[in-house]
Amino acid sequence: MMDEFGLVVASPFKKNAASSLSIKDFEFALSFDFKWMSPVQASKVRDQAIMSSILKFENGELVLNMDADAVDIPAGFKPSEDLFREKGNVEKIMDLLITNSDLDKRDVASRINIKQDSLAGLIDAEVAALLLAHEMGCDVGDLFDVVYQRVTGISDQQ
Repeated sequence: MMDEFGLVVASPFKKNAASSLSIKDFEFALSFDFKWMSPVQASKVRDQAIMSSILKFENGELVLNMDADAVDIPAGFKPSEDLFREKGNVEKIMDLLITNSDLDKRDVASRINIKQDSLAGLIDAEVAALLLAHEMGCDVGDLFDVVYQRVTGISDQQ
């Protein structure tokens, strides 16, 4: 069973019966064909899908990292409003861990809590999530810098 975000990302590919789409066609489908979101939100969905490896960017096109024919989008599917709210850093790291492992959300949350407890609660959940991602070999990209700056109060501009 594919999660809601995966269904949203796969929908433009299913609609166009294509294995690759231009950025413009992908975002246009989400915002104007389906009328699910604003163009700005469609850009954020694209970025999150690339970051979580659901999409890859090849030869100037977006390519779905799964078989679109195998994706079954329920009739009348419409994403929930929750999908478009801004996620916190822990949620973003959790999404990456879920996408890049065979763990579900509950398992990832449990492992983050165990990591935090193992360090006597001296670190917050964001740092525990980063440590878990590192241990699992998951690239968290810019999220490391964001959390580092928040925790230390040191930014690149100083």
